[in-house]
Amino acid sequence: MLDPPIETVRIPFEGKDIIAYLRLPPGARPVPLVFGIAGLDSRKEDVAAHTDGYLNHGLALFAIDLPGTGESPHAVADVDSDRIFTAALDYLAQRPEVDAGRIVVQGRSWSGYWAAKLAITERERLRGSVVHGGPIHHYFRPDWLRASLATGEYLYDYLQAKCSMLGARDLEDMLARAQRFSLLDAGLLDRPSAPMLVVNGARDSQIPIADLYLLLEHGDAKEAWVNPQGGHMGRSPDWPSSVISEKVLMPWITRRLGLTRQLPA
Repeated sequence: MLDPPIETVRIPFEGKDIIAYLRLPPGARPVPLVFGIAGLDSRKEDVAAHTDGYLNHGLALFAIDLPGTGESPHAVADVDSDRIFTAALDYLAQRPEVDAGRIVVQGRSWSGYWAAKLAITERERLRGSVVHGGPIHHYFRPDWLRASLATGEYLYDYLQAKCSMLGARDLEDMLARAQRFSLLDAGLLDRPSAPMLVVNGARDSQIPIADLYLLLEHGDAKEAWVNPQGGHMGRSPDWPSSVISEKVLMPWITRRLGLTRQLPA
């Protein structure tokens, strides 16, 4: 019943469907788009629930589940699960309402990993990538994963969530599977990339701030925002999620997509 409506998209993929949401702003076509990937403890529905903020800037929003969660066609995430996102980008390139030359991918928490990888593997098709609190390399080390299970920042069953996403039987199996995901070990970080904005808090107890610094030390120059007092994704009393989105993320996204002024709500 929303106006404009949210469209449920079904994209054939390896005998299954990629199920996603697409919401387009009113006005002229084609429109720039934010490719929003949900996190470990959120779903594409949560991403789609915040579309008004994008539409107010003249942006379309495409919301998709993280591999291994929600309705992703990959019930278990693997190191090549980014081919789901490649198929989705192929689909969006065929939509006449979407300006396929103006797309920014936005990853949140765990999905920041895929946003960083796509900035490299899909750099020709992306205007930019927001890596908001995503794991890169240090996160996947057994010592960090063990310690992070004691975090007070995660609201659900952290070990169970990680095991479920990776298809692991138990902690030891999860630790073994996770190590394969390192983008450093895969040799990707020194390759050219689309412009990146990397964001997190120095006190993040879920994903180490060292992963943000690692991104800055490799490959092309990037932009970064770090909250010295911030926890996961940079959040703190002075910088709640809504303020980070308004003052850090959206200005960067609109600049990368060539939109320099906010449209009236």
